[in-house]
Amino acid sequence: MNCPLCKGKMLPGKTNLPFTVEGEGNVIVVINVPALVCEQCGDDFVEIDVVRKVENIIDRIERDGISMGLVEYGKAA
Repeated sequence: MNCPLCKGKMLPGKTNLPFTVEGEGNVIVVINVPALVCEQCGDDFVEIDVVRKVENIIDRIERDGISMGLVEYGKAA
């Protein structure tokens, strides 16, 4: 796959995804999320199956009442 921004080569890597907790304004960051990362410009692309897992992680966190923090993808997915 080529980068949609610069046409560089996308390689397997990891990224961090910040989310604002709805209605609270606080932030949860899911770290070390598997992604394709452009070797040229650093842009990242997260595949839909990974996005769905991240959404489930965020839903669980919001239900548990956590309003700020870091979550390790590999441990929470």
